[in-house]
Amino acid sequence: MTSCTVMSRLALFIFLALSLSACVSKKKYLAGQAAAAFIADSLSTRLKAAEALVYQLRLDTAERRGENTALLQSQANYQERIIRLDDEVERLQQELRKEVKGLDANIQARDAIIEAQKARLSKIEALLNLQDSVLGEMARQLQDTLPKLDSTAFTIEVSNHQLVLGVFADYLFAPGSTSKLQPEADSFLQVICPILQLQPGLDIEVLGHTNNEPLRRSSIDSKWEYSAMRAATLANRMARDYEVSSSRIKAAGKGDFAPKASNATPEGRRLNHRIEWVVGQGHARFLRDLRRLLE
Repeated sequence: MTSCTVMSRLALFIFLALSLSACVSKKKYLAGQAAAAFIADSLSTRLKAAEALVYQLRLDTAERRGENTALLQSQANYQERIIRLDDEVERLQQELRKEVKGLDANIQARDAIIEAQKARLSKIEALLNLQDSVLGEMARQLQDTLPKLDSTAFTIEVSNHQLVLGVFADYLFAPGSTSKLQPEADSFLQVICPILQLQPGLDIEVLGHTNNEPLRRSSIDSKWEYSAMRAATLANRMARDYEVSSSRIKAAGKGDFAPKASNATPEGRRLNHRIEWVVGQGHARFLRDLRRLLE
């Protein structure tokens, strides 16, 4: 049954009810019939509007149900992704813990190596400090004694774990000679050799040097050879006459290739024309002592 039929019957029912309630004239009858028709049309319109509203509400409800279903599905998908992400985070955390544990072990091993190296370095420094202390004491003894001979002829330096005693060559040798010593040379050797003998563990290198002036000997044209011959003369005298062990002594010449000052002035040339005693622990002896210390 359609909504229009329902409304017509409802209007007719109202009209009949009015007709039965009293006798009416034709005019009133027609007016009542018109009123009933108007009411029927009005109710029919309102019913159609209600039906349209119900239909729209049904559509909206269906749409909301669809959206809710989609939301529930999305929620399920997100929940699944969250679970997967949680699993991945846990896996990464486990790997990180393993890696951190490995790094800690490596750091501890490295720290142990560093501490061992520090201990070795401390021993090396102690050995070098002991050597410097011995050289310092020797330098003080030389500084207290040599100025009594001639304070202008000597230089004493302690650096790089070595003692370097420099003497003007003219103070020790006759001019141009590689073997004839000045009288002062023996006085000098008599002072330094007993001091050097107090430390038999130190090596002694005698180095000859020249300046840039021409040699005074025509038979020798090499300053290397000339300076080395002078150093050898002194080394031989120390071993032969002053009982310094020859195993400790080494002689060499540097010629004019290691100047201490400029050769442009007389003072500089005199300083460059020198003999040096380089005293220190030899490499072989130092390595032996170090090896014993580190064992």
